[in-house]
Amino acid sequence: MGSDAEPEVTPMSWEVLDHAINHVRGEADRIKLRLADLDQHVGHRLLRDADLVGGTRERWEYAAAHLHRLWTVHGAFALVLDRANLVRERGGEDPQRELAFLLRGPSVILPLDRGPLHERGLLDPDSERVTTAEAIARMSADYDKATEVISAVETAWDVLHPRLAELETMWQEVCTLSDQVELGEDEHEGLRRQLVRVGETVRRDPLVLVVEARVDTSSLDHLRGLLVRTRGELRDALRMRDSYSESVARLVSAIDDVEQVLRRARELRERVVAKISAPGTADVPDSVPSLRAAVIEMDLLRSRSDWRGLGARLGRVQHDVHQASDAAQECERNLSELFARRAELRGRLDAYRARAVRLGLAEHERLAGLHGHAHGELWKAPCDLRAATRALSAYQRALLELSGSDSPEDRTRPGNGASDGETDGGVT
Repeated sequence: MGSDAEPEVTPMSWEVLDHAINHVRGEADRIKLRLADLDQHVGHRLLRDADLVGGTRERWEYAAAHLHRLWTVHGAFALVLDRANLVRERGGEDPQRELAFLLRGPSVILPLDRGPLHERGLLDPDSERVTTAEAIARMSADYDKATEVISAVETAWDVLHPRLAELETMWQEVCTLSDQVELGEDEHEGLRRQLVRVGETVRRDPLVLVVEARVDTSSLDHLRGLLVRTRGELRDALRMRDSYSESVARLVSAIDDVEQVLRRARELRERVVAKISAPGTADVPDSVPSLRAAVIEMDLLRSRSDWRGLGARLGRVQHDVHQASDAAQECERNLSELFARRAELRGRLDAYRARAVRLGLAEHERLAGLHGHAHGELWKAPCDLRAATRALSAYQRALLELSGSDSPEDRTRPGNGASDGETDGGVT
């Protein structure tokens, strides 16, 4: 801090003075350019015009204070440079001494922040003097602190604004679709309020969403998921309104197909139960009544013009029909495999019998007894596939022992989950 009297400064040659004044002019030009760019910067202008709240407002007030001080110092600095240019151009009583003071001495007069009234003294100074170098250092520090805040807000806005714009566009779609399916204005009031809250945060306090230098978009992403789901339901509702008859006709046809498969499965099960004793012959569940009841419920929703409810219900019923169809086909396939397994075992018994005949062992007492037992198991009704499989394996092993052959191709091929030479006789 200096007094009003100008302190003595070591005189300098004209060469040194010209170098110094050119240096200060260059610094001044760069500062002027940076300040002009900052003044026109989009983020800076948005912050100036925004009605900020919360932490972002506090940070902006901090930055604005540094910007104010920067411009104050710049104004005082510019006055000194103007005076130096004038002295160099026109001279004076002692131009070298004056220029030396202006360029190297405490020539920049800055107002002091005197603080609250109760903290001021009667004779406290109102200003301080600094050199041009100190003024430049202060302006640089203020510039860095202000632009740090501006950059932080701009970075947050660059991430948040596009997402917010997308949400607002999706909201407009939701409103348009709601009108088309004749929903009340307050149907999506909760979504609207969430969007308003998110928009307020993005526009007025974006830095609250910056956590550890990372922009947290989870609240926007959550709202986006809700809007996507709502928009999808409304689109389904609109499609339902425009194509209800066709959609229901396709649905009824699919249910009819399921009913046919289940009918075949039940008939097949009756034959299986009569002829085969094996796991996998549980009752065939009948899902058709519940599916047809769901279609009736859809008709009730249609009578109330509840297209959104219809769209959601259609999706669920279609899913249920698909699952019922898969289950019915799986049941039919499992039952058919039981007959296929019995036929396979009978074919193997015939093949082993033919081999025994070729080897002259068909009438062997032990082998003939085992063949008769296996044949009886496979041709009786109901056929116990597990017992038949064990009987066939016993016949096969005896044939291998008597023929002296134990090659892999002579063995019973294993079924699912069975070991060499013996299968489980069922269907997994």
